[in-house]
Amino acid sequence: MQLNVLEHLTYADVRANATAAIQTAIDACAQVGGGTVLIPGSGPYTIDGLVLKSHVTLHIAAGATLVGSGNEDRYTHRPGPFELNRNATPICGLIYAKGQTDIAITGAGTIDGNYQRFIYPDQGDEVHLKFYKYPRPMTVYFEDCHQVCLQDVTLQNAPFWTVHLVGCQNTEIAHVTIHNEPRMPNTDGIDVDRSKNTYIHDCDIVTGDDAICPKCTEETAAYSDCTNLLVENCTLKTQSSAVKFGSSSFGNFYNCHFQHLTITDTNRGLTFQLRDPGSAENIRFNDISIVTKHYSKEWWGSGEPIFISLLPRDAQTDLTGQRIRNVSFTNITCNAENGLFIGSVADHMIQNLTLDHVTLTLRRPLGSPVQYDLRPWQGTPKIPATLHGIETYRENTYTTHEFVVRPAK
Repeated sequence: MQLNVLEHLTYADVRANATAAIQTAIDACAQVGGGTVLIPGSGPYTIDGLVLKSHVTLHIAAGATLVGSGNEDRYTHRPGPFELNRNATPICGLIYAKGQTDIAITGAGTIDGNYQRFIYPDQGDEVHLKFYKYPRPMTVYFEDCHQVCLQDVTLQNAPFWTVHLVGCQNTEIAHVTIHNEPRMPNTDGIDVDRSKNTYIHDCDIVTGDDAICPKCTEETAAYSDCTNLLVENCTLKTQSSAVKFGSSSFGNFYNCHFQHLTITDTNRGLTFQLRDPGSAENIRFNDISIVTKHYSKEWWGSGEPIFISLLPRDAQTDLTGQRIRNVSFTNITCNAENGLFIGSVADHMIQNLTLDHVTLTLRRPLGSPVQYDLRPWQGTPKIPATLHGIETYRENTYTTHEFVVRPAK
């Protein structure tokens, strides 16, 4: 079944707000066992929250843009807590699905999160935009869904996390463009939260916060660990980390592979920011180019191309038995303002780390004063150091094969 939302309506009928027309079409497809809801390429459509249902594809044609109204009271809400159990706040999504199977968002059109509705006006060239509240709406929020596809669409102007996958299984995100305002905080590109069998490929992500972020938030513990993630053939640019494990790490990360990535003008390249009782094992990075650029002090990081840390979030965090183990970096080229950082709160918490054919070209002279940003953790937020190829904090086990440091001339 295919339903064109303008088949029995004119564009003028839905111009003020297209939510009812689109949701009615989604519901009608679901009632007959599935189908495609076509959004024609006629121009912008303002929407409140949409709920996607099993066996339904939302196809946004080229030239069509779904624009969030900014009225989050009319978006789809999920009760709190959010991220940490002590955060009682609910969250909401512009396009939402929970417990659904075989759902998709496709087409060459655009979903616009309308972040401008959530920030203070007249901020000029402020480097870190100020906002009204936290959290703000997710652009796409899928929880406990199976057989998920996002393909070809452009997601832009997110006010908060752009795509949040919570406890989802068998997800493919392909040829998706995410372009957010780079000064906007918390605009993660794709958050893979305790999801399994996730395949992300051929995507272009430009955003303010982390581009691709495996997470295990505390409040989603029912979905267990984050496993079997494959990311390849993507370009990433962000004022935070291109790839970041954490900082929510209340579960484990197993069997994740990242290859053929191009990372440009990014505060941190490949990051493990584990701050909670979870481990990361069997993680591979290969054939990746990284260019770092240090942005303003509000963004976590100090221009490190590779940053590996396992540190307690606060005095109540117990990291007993937690490890970062069996992690390899192969054929990685870095052009950076800072060195690689490897740090943990106790000896031997980082094990079997391999740097194989890693080239680091430094744009500052060796011996220059630098600092490493350890936020969030219970200790000093930033520690001073002198610039080396690799800076270690506590005793860690790593090996290098053809690790080359090229100092600035």
